[in-house]
Amino acid sequence: MARLVGYTLPDVLLALLDGGELAGRAGKAILIATTDVHGWPHPALLSYGEVVAVDRRRVRLAMYRESTTSGNLRRNGKLTLCLIEAGLAYYVKGEARTQQDPMAGRAHLTRFEAVVRAVLEDQAREDLEPGAGVTGGITFRMGQPAADMLRDWQAVVDGLRGEG
Repeated sequence: MARLVGYTLPDVLLALLDGGELAGRAGKAILIATTDVHGWPHPALLSYGEVVAVDRRRVRLAMYRESTTSGNLRRNGKLTLCLIEAGLAYYVKGEARTQQDPMAGRAHLTRFEAVVRAVLEDQAREDLEPGAGVTGGITFRMGQPAADMLRDWQAVVDGLRGEG
């Protein structure tokens, strides 16, 4: 059952989204949900190399410039990030705006900055489901050698951290 835990990122999410330890986050995905032009939820996946918490209230995201998700964010800015891993499930609701920075020469990407509006934690109710819990999250197979992917992720994370 999801419950509101606050209006800023808790320590566990701040650490997960700090842009560090990318090698340990390789192959793990973050679900982002936006709303399409017809009002339907639109899910997409981001890697930990495309999402960085600037502080407890701001999260920057790198996405393909021409993606449906980017179009949805440009249109209404509403998003929910779903961070699900073994032992944790959080939903971060926010409002995003595109930023001018072209991601340091990565013209195919665009950068958004989201302001956190609410953070929910999802946990099984012990009184109804003793011992229940999240055992894993969304994972993916990398399409390139790990060293190449980590180098690319680091460049994107650096672009997200930069002012602009």
